[in-house]
Amino acid sequence: MKKGDLSYTINGCAMLVHQKMGRGSLEYIYCRALAIELNQANIHFERERWIPIYYGHYKIGARRVDFFCEHQMTVELKAKNALTNDDFVQALNTLEKANVKEGLLLNFGGISLEIRHLFNSKYQPNKQVVDITPELVGEPSSDRWDLNNYVPSTYPKYVF
Repeated sequence: MKKGDLSYTINGCAMLVHQKMGRGSLEYIYCRALAIELNQANIHFERERWIPIYYGHYKIGARRVDFFCEHQMTVELKAKNALTNDDFVQALNTLEKANVKEGLLLNFGGISLEIRHLFNSKYQPNKQVVDITPELVGEPSSDRWDLNNYVPSTYPKYVF
């Protein structure tokens, strides 16, 4: 992490949130506060973004991330006493299955802000992907097949 890069700037925003809010709030409160700081830092982001999940070169589903910043980095927030190995594994799995180069895992619930900068060693910048078909995976109903139909209607459709 170098001064001036995206992860450095996001970490600075997260530190401001932790300084101002302290610990003890719910995750969504920290998400809202971080969104304010990211806006003030002129970082483009999408909240609760659905990103596609790939199996090989097939797009097979979607997963929601707390923040998707500058079309290149995921940011997952937690508000618990300490991060667990499961939190780390889930965040890294998201990077790998979504083919995103890097991400941040932030925990606001501890005495100190916990920051994990994650890198996807399996990242493929020019990966060619295709949508799967109902026949390929043995799902008979094509009327509900489109991946966007798996995203709840209360959330905007993902675009990747």
